[in-house]
Amino acid sequence: MINVAVLGLGRVGPSHVRTVHRSSRVSLVAVADAEQAKLDRILAEYPGCAGYNDYRAVLDRADVQAVVICLPHWLHERAAIDAVKAGKHVLLEKPLANSVEECQRIADAVAKSNVKFTVGHTQHFYPAVAAAKRILDSGQIGRTIMGIDTWYKPLEPEKRPAWMLDRKLGGGMMLMDGVHMIDRLLWHIGSRVNSVKAYNGNPIYPEIPADDTAMAFLQFDNGVAITISRIAYRTGITQYGADYFGTSGHLKYRLPYGRHGENGVWIGKNEEWEPVEIAKNDSLVDQFNAFLDAIENNTEPAVSVQHGLEVIRVMEAIERSGETGREVVIER
Repeated sequence: MINVAVLGLGRVGPSHVRTVHRSSRVSLVAVADAEQAKLDRILAEYPGCAGYNDYRAVLDRADVQAVVICLPHWLHERAAIDAVKAGKHVLLEKPLANSVEECQRIADAVAKSNVKFTVGHTQHFYPAVAAAKRILDSGQIGRTIMGIDTWYKPLEPEKRPAWMLDRKLGGGMMLMDGVHMIDRLLWHIGSRVNSVKAYNGNPIYPEIPADDTAMAFLQFDNGVAITISRIAYRTGITQYGADYFGTSGHLKYRLPYGRHGENGVWIGKNEEWEPVEIAKNDSLVDQFNAFLDAIENNTEPAVSVQHGLEVIRVMEAIERSGETGREVVIER
């Protein structure tokens, strides 16, 4: 039985606590959060769990083998490296960190360790996103030529913690949502991005020091061209998903955001969309089980630290292109 702790009880932390608690494969032994009120709520619901205001106290416990890190983005680098150096297996909520430099330091620490480290890019476990990957790999629409990944949704700044509205602390929609889009594109296309031309800014909420809108043209090493289109609006209509165009047909998938938006996968041929049946699941549960599989079987995690680093490499190129107005060639 693996003993697991959850570090951070913000927006997604309680969901991870519930996932760990319900697993028959592990024991939830500790949680940590700097805010006592958040800690008290979780401890009241899970009375057998120990609570700490400093995550480092959890890392000092020899009986904790793995941690799920759900701390604010600006704490990712420090907490991840601390956990790895303490010999804990790590599931770190996306993004890996706020910059390529921070991500590289995490990757270097992982490379020197014997722990399993995975990044919580949960969309690998979304049925629609996983189905799209299978269809693209199967060749059902031929060779993929181009695509567009879209995410239009309300920002609702009043519902977000202050740090999410400050790019210096890891806020902004590129680090919140853009990394989801980049992650699934890298996974689906199976190739690296070599150049980026982008717009990235905050025209919807100019009073907030973080981006809300982006349009980026990505060129991949294998010749595929993809456009990212993203906006966090004051008012509008939700759209969330991607369209791929191949030599023998089209593929689209849509995901709901909250109560809005389509949900499904379709293959387009001969002027008709054919729906693809997809299963229902709990993506956090499947992600956590994949993490445990890597620990127990000593295999590579489903989403590696290097993949998380590559996501941020592309994200930084989008930001740099947006700042300069020029195409950015990604150097490695």
